[in-house]
Amino acid sequence: MSAVTASDSAISTARAPLLPSSLARAALVEEVLDSLVEELGREGNEEEVAAARGRYDRRRGRVFEDEALWEEWTRAFLEWYIVERIHPISKRPLVARSMAAEADPMRAVVMRALITSLRSLFEIRAVRKEEVELGDILGGAHFSVSAEPLHGVSPGDVAELRLIGFDHEVFFGRTFLFHPGGTREAILAHARRIAAEGGKREEVIDYCASLRIRCERYRHVSPIRVYEAATADFPQWRIAGK
Repeated sequence: MSAVTASDSAISTARAPLLPSSLARAALVEEVLDSLVEELGREGNEEEVAAARGRYDRRRGRVFEDEALWEEWTRAFLEWYIVERIHPISKRPLVARSMAAEADPMRAVVMRALITSLRSLFEIRAVRKEEVELGDILGGAHFSVSAEPLHGVSPGDVAELRLIGFDHEVFFGRTFLFHPGGTREAILAHARRIAAEGGKREEVIDYCASLRIRCERYRHVSPIRVYEAATADFPQWRIAGK
């Protein structure tokens, strides 16, 4: 497997192998993510989670339970809540708090990897048997991700993904939102426009996610047209998302 070095991105990797195989590393990442979701459920802070979900949906658009994107949206929200959301009192994400209390050093390393993970928009460059080649279209870095083949995905496709660097390999998180084929140039145009208006990487990602929802609501319109036509609503969307 190819590994991404520290010079390639902000994703952190351990200095020496900790586990004997890629499967063992991937399994531990999944185990830690599962435990963090369970911890969130045990805390009984439904109102706080619901309020965060409301803010998340205002930025990205709301998906309902009977819609095709519901599962992808919910997995992405939970991962964002655990890894990225800054708690208003502790001023740190849930995973950082959990890492401070973690007694197992291996699990703590995975939690640190989650803290330094990268969520962005990636172009699929190549799909191989045990590896996916990606290019970060917002940051420019190139990644080789250890993964099973992504079915139904072609080189040139763009997706919102989270990459986790752990033990000399890079793995996918649970955020998988694929944009329709042929929308890459429109996405790049939105990225340039939002950056010119002072927007951040997260705002580009969230705005493009809102366009993905529009494609579900306006199926009679070409997805390319949906993405290309959405050129004037970013300022209003940005204010509404605060």
